[in-house]
Amino acid sequence: MNTCVPGSPGTPMIPTLIERPPMTITQTSEDNLLADETDLFDLLCQRRGWTDEYLAAIESAEHDELLSLQDMVEALEDARAAGRKVVIAPDFDMDGISSGVLGYAGLAELGFDVELHVPDYRRGHDLTPEDIAEVAQKWPDTKVLLTCDGGVNSHRGVAAARARGWTTLVTDHHEELDPGSTADVTVDPCRIDETYAHPGICGAHVLYQVLEAFAATHRPDKEWEIRLLRLFAGLGTVSDVMPLLFENRQLVRDSVSIARLLRMPAPRTVPNPWGGLDPDPDAIDVDQAVLLQLLRTGDHHPAFLRAFTGFALVLKAFAQAGKLRDVGDLDEGFYGFYLAPAMNHPRRIGGPLDDCFEVFTAADPDDALAAMHRVIQGNERRKELTEVHLEELVAGHQPLAPWVYFSDAYPGMYGLLASQMMQREGHPVVVMNRPSRPDEFVSGSGRAPGWFDIISSLDPHDGLSAIGHQQACGVKVERAEMLDDLVAVLRDATSAALLAVDTDERRGDLVLGPDDDCDAGLEDLQPLFDVVRRVESMKPFGHDFTEPVFEIALEPLGLRVDRIGSDADCDHERVEENLVLNARGFKVCRLCKRHLRLITRSGLSCLWWNAAEKHFDEVAEAVRRASRTQVGTLRFVAKLQLNAFRGDTRVQAVIDQRIEEVA
Repeated sequence: MNTCVPGSPGTPMIPTLIERPPMTITQTSEDNLLADETDLFDLLCQRRGWTDEYLAAIESAEHDELLSLQDMVEALEDARAAGRKVVIAPDFDMDGISSGVLGYAGLAELGFDVELHVPDYRRGHDLTPEDIAEVAQKWPDTKVLLTCDGGVNSHRGVAAARARGWTTLVTDHHEELDPGSTADVTVDPCRIDETYAHPGICGAHVLYQVLEAFAATHRPDKEWEIRLLRLFAGLGTVSDVMPLLFENRQLVRDSVSIARLLRMPAPRTVPNPWGGLDPDPDAIDVDQAVLLQLLRTGDHHPAFLRAFTGFALVLKAFAQAGKLRDVGDLDEGFYGFYLAPAMNHPRRIGGPLDDCFEVFTAADPDDALAAMHRVIQGNERRKELTEVHLEELVAGHQPLAPWVYFSDAYPGMYGLLASQMMQREGHPVVVMNRPSRPDEFVSGSGRAPGWFDIISSLDPHDGLSAIGHQQACGVKVERAEMLDDLVAVLRDATSAALLAVDTDERRGDLVLGPDDDCDAGLEDLQPLFDVVRRVESMKPFGHDFTEPVFEIALEPLGLRVDRIGSDADCDHERVEENLVLNARGFKVCRLCKRHLRLITRSGLSCLWWNAAEKHFDEVAEAVRRASRTQVGTLRFVAKLQLNAFRGDTRVQAVIDQRIEEVA
């Protein structure tokens, strides 16, 4: 069995900027503190099922060689040696964009005559004959078609390409369906005959493994350059919600490390009212990024350089938008909560996709930066529309709720709406177009909690089908009159699945506060500091290895409740009733104070983002009421993190939701 071990002898190493402190407890002068710290972290691991053996096992990055990998390597080498044009056909989501950019930059750097086709998401995820016709028209000398993050079941598209005499190479990570791929070579961890041990790898990672194997076999002088493309493979891994286990863990760590080498901090050149200087993101010079300076000392293909320059400009654009302020903000969370949603927005609202590729391919950096700003602006519009359509979903006539909802939104938004409704309902939800006839075909998107498999549940039922991932997939109903059957399947399968779910499980892995059911108090924050430090050393967190959450019980006596935020970009009417004095005596807009901050007597700062408008009065009144009666605590679900400010590092909580008031 051939294995590929990142960082094996002879492979140039990627600098790792993510600090991973040793899993030890700091000694203190208080004998009982060491025991408390050890017990608290051990208790967290026990509840999570994080045994030493499990944690060691999931850190292994060794993996099998994908079936037909070497066949594809040799097919590519034949094309390169003969000078045949290769056209890459990617999918249109963040994993597809990552795959396309990775393949385009990598093959160009390896000496291929290569082009990148921008897909049309209105045709769906499959490669179509229309795609083939577009490729042929734009590049009539095409000889090889290479798909990424799609194509394994695209029989019509592959047939159209082969009819033109093209060699068809498919890299994908979706399940191969009978009768199987008809491409010349298919590499897919979910092939019918594949035995790859950990098939939960993204499309970009599959293509990366092909390029890595190609470089090892035919261009060992380019192995370091190809390894840098782990940047995009890791991005695809997080954005496509792949399990952060085994080979995916080191891949994501490497990706974040490379990304940090492309980030330039904003110089402090803007005077502030207090006599200091604030950062100016507009003055960021991405050419000074460490990795770009390093790359410019060598001989590299322009397409390869543009991919990394584009990523540096992505980071600049997010800094200009106020979303990326510090190097610590650049982690797997940034990929999943900021970058991927922004790049996925066009298909949600029917916007243009070209900008998402232009960011990484434009010859002029100004054009790439402008494209990224359009992407960010489009994503803000997507957020606005999501709120509008979600309200319509909740308030409108929904005869099949709470299992199936109808929406008039752009179809690309169905998945987002289904996700929101699934979180509200706590069970699988499907959002679909509203049919007008009983015999009408109906389609939509389904979302489900981790304990429910949509595809497996629908598969045995004629007329109902789903394709994609088990908890996030497209759902199809052959005739509208069968929608009641869909509801029945979801309801019955949920009841069966819930029998295996612990309904008494805690909301948090640890409960912190003064109440009898709490595992530790909040008066002494040092034990929490060490627990959080050790938890952060276990990054990356994501699907199948989620970040621990805590239930915190706050005593209202002495609890300070503030609205915080910045009014730098305020567009509210500057009338006197909207202006208040901040702590420094300056008038600021109270409407822009969008966040809540709760500070306990012991100094624990609890932040609740974008919650001021909805929850300030509620929490403030709860504090006043509880302070008068001197009973009860306020309960929240939160994540704990370390916050460094002016050389002082403290524990802070980031609240997700208020759950109850305990008498």
